[in-house]
Amino acid sequence: MCEYYEINVKQYAAATFSADMSEQYRRFLPLLKEGARILDVGSGSGRDACCFQKLGYQVTALEPSKNLCREIRKVFSGEIVCSDIQSYWPRERYDGIWACASFLHLQEEEVLRFFEKLDLYLKDSGIVYLSGKNGIPTGKVGDGRYFLEFTEELVGKILAVNERVRLEEVWYTEDVSGRDGFRWMNVIFRN
Repeated sequence: MCEYYEINVKQYAAATFSADMSEQYRRFLPLLKEGARILDVGSGSGRDACCFQKLGYQVTALEPSKNLCREIRKVFSGEIVCSDIQSYWPRERYDGIWACASFLHLQEEEVLRFFEKLDLYLKDSGIVYLSGKNGIPTGKVGDGRYFLEFTEELVGKILAVNERVRLEEVWYTEDVSGRDGFRWMNVIFRN
């Protein structure tokens, strides 16, 4: 786990909590039934977990940073699990998995391993939302964080490792914080 989030917890939470994710919510949430169970992977500031909980979904916030888990607790009353996705073994499977800008810190092999064992996390016909940066080099940046570029080739590899997984939608968005030099690749899969 990168120390960046442990050290910069206040600034990171403040900078990301109010980001407008309404377009992504509009595409993801209608695919779930009312009151569905959602796993928010890499919950960060807790922004999405809070929104989903307010809308009546049963949400588990999964976050590897201990300091961010403490920040999430200030705004979110649901279950918080302080763990990375590679170490997390749920008691029950989820209807939806929301992984907004979190899998981009995994190695490609870790992303593919997650999708190989998707049935451990996701119910049949469950939905996965995934987003990552497109148009960046894969590797470490100056602050120590590792970034995996999200590409259509990566989507193809995900589909190849688990024949049950179906691609629902791929779309690109500009950065909601106004940063340049990349765009966000948004992908929805169905199990």
